[in-house]
Amino acid sequence: MSNIYQAARLQKGITQERAADAIPCSVRSLADYESGVRIPPSETVVRMAEIYDAQYLCYQHLRQTSEIARRLIPDVRECALPEAVLRLIDEIYDFADAREDRRLIAIAKDGTIDENERPEFDRIVSKLADIIQAALAVTYNNTGG
Repeated sequence: MSNIYQAARLQKGITQERAADAIPCSVRSLADYESGVRIPPSETVVRMAEIYDAQYLCYQHLRQTSEIARRLIPDVRECALPEAVLRLIDEIYDFADAREDRRLIAIAKDGTIDENERPEFDRIVSKLADIIQAALAVTYNNTGG
């Protein structure tokens, strides 16, 4: 089973040797990253993402290596671009059809969320989180694969 760094490299179809030269790092270091022995530094992951044409790798790296990122950045499932786009559009239409934007304005216009408004506000924010997650799927699944 490959890890995120190895999977991105293999999807691009390049060897460890070629990748290590381009990053640059030693083949041994790259093998350690790909086997999970060591976690690559962020600047190395950025370079991998550029070389592998895999922006999603940076996203995955953040979520795997940072508790803060895991708490703040939603998990995004890899999927084909058409599926990601359709899900995003569906989420946006559902939000608009339910007039959630109007409800959010009504709740927020006085600058406070009272205890009676809190449950509805939390429900709307949850729907917004679904839209954000769907938008991130479009962003990070933009290879069409």
